Amino acid sequence: MDIFIINTSDANNISEDLLKQFEHQKFYNTTKWKEHCLSYLMLDRILKEVYKIPNRDIEFINKKPYLKNKHIYFSISHSNEYIAISFSKSDCGIDIEEIKKRSYTNISKRMKFNSNSLEEFYYDWTKYEADYKLSSNAESYKQFQYKNYIITAASINPQEVFEIYIQNGEKFPNL
Repeated sequence: MDIFIINTSDANNISEDLLKQFEHQKFYNTTKWKEHCLSYLMLDRILKEVYKIPNRDIEFINKKPYLKNKHIYFSISHSNEYIAISFSKSDCGIDIEEIKKRSYTNISKRMKFNSNSLEEFYYDWTKYEADYKLSSNAESYKQFQYKNYIITAASINPQEVFEIYIQNGEKFPNL
């Protein structure tokens, strides 16, 4: 699985006409709308330039996006200034969350997490969200922290190999 971490700070420099081409959902919040459209713009660019996939038409099955040609599976998540997109030959899910101070104990109890710290809570939460986006039982996971963000990727492939790429060209050390 290839995992791309993309900074959204340049989203304001992209024309709204270009972003509208990648709108798959309506948002009343302009920031959320830009994040959504930028996510799909970046998805399209990576599919075109990295994977050389000419037909990048997307369909939604039970609210989950898929490539119509099923050449590759993908999952998208965004949190504040970052987008995480995963690509795999197997079905996959990803979640990214910024670590923010919050009272996590009640949520942890309700979700049946065994979180003893804020960081543990975000690892548990992103795993839960990645599983939800996978819409199958995960057989392998990759969890890591990048700056102040926790990212979890899930795959149905028990032999999945995870590679992480940061937008600035930095290759994340795969542990």
